Amino acid sequence: MTRTEAALYLRNPLSVFMALVLSSAILLLQGFVIPGTRAPLGGTDPVYAALRPIDLLVPLSIAVALASVAVTNYPSAISGYRESGVLRRLGVTPVGAHRILFAQWIVSAVSLAVAVTVTVLLARVAFSSRMPGSGTLVVLVLLFGAAAMMAVGSLIAALAGTAQNAYAIGFLVFMVCMFSAGLWTPGPLMPEGVRQVAAFTPLGAMTQALTAAWYGGAVTAAPFAVMLGWTVSCAVVAARVFRWK
Repeated sequence: MTRTEAALYLRNPLSVFMALVLSSAILLLQGFVIPGTRAPLGGTDPVYAALRPIDLLVPLSIAVALASVAVTNYPSAISGYRESGVLRRLGVTPVGAHRILFAQWIVSAVSLAVAVTVTVLLARVAFSSRMPGSGTLVVLVLLFGAAAMMAVGSLIAALAGTAQNAYAIGFLVFMVCMFSAGLWTPGPLMPEGVRQVAAFTPLGAMTQALTAAWYGGAVTAAPFAVMLGWTVSCAVVAARVFRWK
């Protein structure tokens, strides 16, 4: 079933674009089109003074890939299966409908890993961006962030009746997530009030923690608590309201 889901995923150009191309395209456009993205930020902060705006866009590009996978591709696929009766029919077979969820999670995890790898290598080759300062901490932040965003995606999949509705809701959530993550104004450059509010959103907390872990800043327990809270609350609600038909 996982092989089948992977094949269907690769046959969908929109899914491939959102997960694997969009994040790299944003990075390249920002780096080569927008002026000033490769000049040091300056300032008094010892962590960020020597960094360039393009460096801050590396964690943001990873956040774009994660949001694309979790709140657009995944919910629309599951809602499409419900709409077409696939979940209902699988539910009366020995296979069970729940296995299609596991297969989707595996495909989502692999696509996210590929997107992160491509983004990091592209940033290194094209812009000589720094590699993560703490690889273990970066992976831990990504795991917490992926769990939180997939829980949000599961809630969308549980509530949306059709694939079209799921994609529409997911895209709205995606745009909100991009703002909270700092795509238009990277976290360290955000006004303090906006940054504090964004820190309570799942992707905002992940991006702020990921940027700090990547470039040697202080990572506290607060963003992990925020991501864990979103994971548990959304997963519990999704499990209670999810409909197989």
